[in-house]
Amino acid sequence: MLHARRIAALAGALTLFAIPAAQAAAQDQPMGIRPTRFTAEVYLAQYSLDNAGADGDREGLGGFGGRLMFNRSTASDALRTFFTRASGGVFATYTNQDDFSTLHYGVQGDVALFPAPVARGFLDPFISLGVGAFRTSSDFTGGEGSVVNTDFAITPAAGTRIPFFSGISFRGDLRAPIIFGESTTVNFVAEGGLSLSF
Repeated sequence: MLHARRIAALAGALTLFAIPAAQAAAQDQPMGIRPTRFTAEVYLAQYSLDNAGADGDREGLGGFGGRLMFNRSTASDALRTFFTRASGGVFATYTNQDDFSTLHYGVQGDVALFPAPVARGFLDPFISLGVGAFRTSSDFTGGEGSVVNTDFAITPAAGTRIPFFSGISFRGDLRAPIIFGESTTVNFVAEGGLSLSF
């Protein structure tokens, strides 16, 4: 619980920092985010995992991750077409709490919803779809071994970017990993972090 509070507090602090910086960036860059080819991202993640139990309980886990994305936009694009709004890449997110850890990794595609960022460049909303694997590891008490499961996962998501200044922005996601294990579970993740585009 303490770990989850720290994650939530840090995410809140990042968001408070993002708002005034983004407003300043929006005044300097009315067209919004400058088209780039590569984006590297680091983020914090807060999971709400479905335990697939009869009691319907969920387990909260905090962690961190990274993402590397590529798109075909060029610096001369004033308005983005569908193909230059679309990005593809790889991601990995790790959580660890007591004797239980997860690793969610795979490929993902993002598509910005509008040809240019809205609200004078303040927001660049997108939808996303990830495909990959969700690995869980549970250690037995006393260090006598562990149980590891790796299951197929599909992750629809929506979010937005908020530009700070040229090439750097805040990205926030709400994701819903659907994990196909012994039973199919729908889980929820809130992510927030920094993006560097170049």
